[in-house]
Amino acid sequence: MNGFSDYKTSPEYAPIRKMLRRRLIKSVLISLLIEAGCIGIGIFWSTHTGFGNGRLAIVLMGIIGLGGVKISGLLDYITDKNCEGKIIEIKEVTGDKSKTAYGQMINFDSKISKISIYVQKPDGSVKLYNTSFEKVPHDYYKVGDEVRHYRGLKLFEKRDKSKDVKIICNVCESYVSTDEDYCPFCRYKILK
Repeated sequence: MNGFSDYKTSPEYAPIRKMLRRRLIKSVLISLLIEAGCIGIGIFWSTHTGFGNGRLAIVLMGIIGLGGVKISGLLDYITDKNCEGKIIEIKEVTGDKSKTAYGQMINFDSKISKISIYVQKPDGSVKLYNTSFEKVPHDYYKVGDEVRHYRGLKLFEKRDKSKDVKIICNVCESYVSTDEDYCPFCRYKILK
């Protein structure tokens, strides 16, 4: 299992791409509903409460409604991009503590709330990915791993998975055996 999957073109991965499109449509609809609700409150406020400037009330509630873009996850999808590169640093963050040593993660017993992964792209720029690992062992990714990130998925696909006994499902973040072709938890094809 050396090399990246053909996620973008293979029909085997079409169900994952379809699920991500449905998730995007759902986020857009939730954002629109929140925005419409806030503007509706602004209209009601301006027409029924005697607020001095009705337009201001509508504009204020419209601006507040833009928070729906963040709440629905649409902002995360809009700012997410495909990326390929090499991990140059991994940083664990637990509550108010973070521990790194020589760019490698330090194993410790406290619960990990967030991992920051710095990926250097081929053009030399560095992209930071923050992710929470609840189910995934925090030593799966290592500095020097070549990885690829696909828009909409939370985790990276490693190029070299030949030494791994277990692999991460990029859809549900479960840690499963490399013998599995489909994740036993979410039933989507594993990127390998």
